[in-house]
Amino acid sequence: MTEKFPAALLLPGQGAQYRGMGTGLYRDLPAFAAILDEVFQIMGKTGDELRSDWLAADPGLPVDDVRRSQPLLFAIDYALGRLLIRMGLRPAVLLGHSIGEMAAATLAGVFGLDDAIRVVQDRVSRLAVGPVGGMVAVAASRAEVAPYLLPGVDIGAINAPRQTVIAGTCEPLRATTNALQEAGFTWAPVSSLTPFHSAALRPVGDMTSRLLATVPLRPPEIPLISGYTARRLTGAEALDPLYWARQVVDPVLFWPALQVLLAAGPHLLVECGPGQGLITLARRHPDVRACRCEVLSLIGFPGTGADDEAGRFALAAEKLGLPVP
Repeated sequence: MTEKFPAALLLPGQGAQYRGMGTGLYRDLPAFAAILDEVFQIMGKTGDELRSDWLAADPGLPVDDVRRSQPLLFAIDYALGRLLIRMGLRPAVLLGHSIGEMAAATLAGVFGLDDAIRVVQDRVSRLAVGPVGGMVAVAASRAEVAPYLLPGVDIGAINAPRQTVIAGTCEPLRATTNALQEAGFTWAPVSSLTPFHSAALRPVGDMTSRLLATVPLRPPEIPLISGYTARRLTGAEALDPLYWARQVVDPVLFWPALQVLLAAGPHLLVECGPGQGLITLARRHPDVRACRCEVLSLIGFPGTGADDEAGRFALAAEKLGLPVP
């Protein structure tokens, strides 16, 4: 398959998490487990607690809690991407959504793994005591949604031409969604207890910038399409601590970024993380609908069962032309 289309790894973020994600692959594929264990070990005691709760039949914290969703999404996205690279895949480009861009930047060498984990843990610790709120996906364009936004609610993501995510603290978000519903728009909650990509998190971004200023940053060794500028990440941006600090505040421009990626030519779009959320969005793109590009999921989606994850990964590896693990 890679002989036909170069592989682009799409790394999902908040909202992609679900209970038990990746646990079957961790149990049945030692190479994947070894990479995840390295991540958990670097996290220290927090990593031990995270792993135990993730594998538990009755977790102590819900997976939508920022203390679970963010570090687990980073860890699973990174581990899947690192495993594919070790198996011989040479990704043509990486595109991460929200926390997925931190995993993508780590795979590309912008961050060392230890430093990336420090940044993620620092961010999570601040988010855990930060503003409470949520995110909502609206079946409408950004221009259609904008007039209904109340103070305290912002555009959080442009996921597709008619899928706009809004984010904010609880009461303003509730009032905004009520107004949208009264106007005839349909919406659905995103799995998040935190108002990611809204101005409410600006203090978190400002505080995170202090740590980022001490972290060694390098230009990407694998091309990255920025989910925040919707263009190829430049060396200057990669080396700018403020670029990474603004991630929790700035909107994710996934659809514009995907358009830039596909404008460079046909690709095999690989969901390098839990679920199929990003390739489901990508299926709306004209190039995918016309079969000029293809999509591929590595471990499936909620409800397909952890017992099948290793088998699904083996089928995906075969499609990528990699040795079946």
